[in-house]
Amino acid sequence: MTSVAEDEVVYAEGDPDMPEEFRELLVRMLMHHLENSTNPYYTKLLNRLWDRCMTLAPDEQLKVTFARLMFQEVEHGVITADILRGLGVDQVDGPIKQYLFDLPLDTFCDLAMLHALGDRVGMYIGETWDSIPYVPMRKVAPKLHKDEVFHATLGMRNLRRVCSTPEGLAEANEKIKSWWPAALDMFGRTESDFSPAYVRWGLRKADNETLRQQYSADTRPMLEDLGIDVPDDTANRRYL
Repeated sequence: MTSVAEDEVVYAEGDPDMPEEFRELLVRMLMHHLENSTNPYYTKLLNRLWDRCMTLAPDEQLKVTFARLMFQEVEHGVITADILRGLGVDQVDGPIKQYLFDLPLDTFCDLAMLHALGDRVGMYIGETWDSIPYVPMRKVAPKLHKDEVFHATLGMRNLRRVCSTPEGLAEANEKIKSWWPAALDMFGRTESDFSPAYVRWGLRKADNETLRQQYSADTRPMLEDLGIDVPDDTANRRYL
C-alpha cells in the first residue's frame, strides 16, 4: 500500500493490503471493459472493424490513419488483459454488452458515427483511469486517454466530411436516431447497483447518469454545429 498524497492511498499489483471489495469491483469493471485481447469476442470485433475501415475509407491516406487507430485498439486490449492478469484473471470470454458495436457499419457515415460517438464515451468512462487508486491503471491512463481523444476527434472530423454534402447530412440526420441512444446507453443503467460502489472506491469519477449528462452536454453542441438534429436523450434508449 503506497500513499501518494495526503489522505490518498494507491495500491500496487499484488498488494496484500488491498481490500477484497476493492479488488472484486476492480476485476468486475475490467472484465466488463470492452477492450481485452484474451476475449475472442473482442478479436471478432477488431476483425470486423478492420474490414470496415479498409473498405469504407474514402481515400488511401485515411486508410493509413485507420490502421494507426486499429493498432491502438489492439494495444488497448493487451493493456487490459495484462492488468487483469496481475489481478489473477488470465482469460475473459464473454459477449460485448455495448450494443452500439452491433449497429450496422454499411457506410462511411456509420464508421464516422462509431468513432465520433462510441470512442468519445471512452474519454468519460473507460480511459479516465488517472485517479483510480491502482498503480498499473494509473501508469497507462495518459496513453489510453490520448488515444481515445485521437479516435473521437478523427470520428468527428470524418463526420464533418460526411455532413459537408446535402446527401451526407441527410444520412447523418437519419442515422443519429440509432447511434445517439446507443452511445448514451454505453454509460450503463442510471440505477445500476455497482455505479455508486465504483465511485466510492475511486474506480469512476462520477456515477453513470452524471457521466452521461456530461457527455451529452459536451457532445450535443458539436453535432448540432454540423447541422445534425440530435434526438432527445431519452428517445429510443434501452437502458434508462
